[in-house]
Amino acid sequence: MNAILLAESPRTAFAESVLGRGEVRVVLLRTAGMPLSRAYLRRTARVPTFTLDPAAAPMDEAARYLRWVKGTKGLPRPWFVSGGDAEAGEVARRFGALVDLPELTPEQLVPAPGPVPALAREPWWRDGRALLEGDLSDPGNSARSLAPSA
Repeated sequence: MNAILLAESPRTAFAESVLGRGEVRVVLLRTAGMPLSRAYLRRTARVPTFTLDPAAAPMDEAARYLRWVKGTKGLPRPWFVSGGDAEAGEVARRFGALVDLPELTPEQLVPAPGPVPALAREPWWRDGRALLEGDLSDPGNSARSLAPSA
């Protein structure tokens, strides 16, 4: 099962919805001093959490994170980074670039109807390929015109 590094924000609904899904393992990326409710902190107490020090240099925090991931036995290894809103998305994007994790958008984490496919370890540019291609035999599929002719 794949894992994501999920940047938190004070608006916790997105993080809680992702945490409630069984097919996604989560490591939280928290910023020290972020105002989070006690109830949310209790609910996430058992979730592996890396807390960024906003006063530290970004490269130092990235190095500290990589040491933490490597040195923590049983920690799920995130393959992607994501944030649920604009502020958390910016933190995810910047930190993900420092630790070489591609970004998943919140839309890519929203459960689709039907069976949920496992997150595949693909290069960032292939994330939406399955959505684009879909079923090319379907005459209503807008990607059909992009399919090579046989």
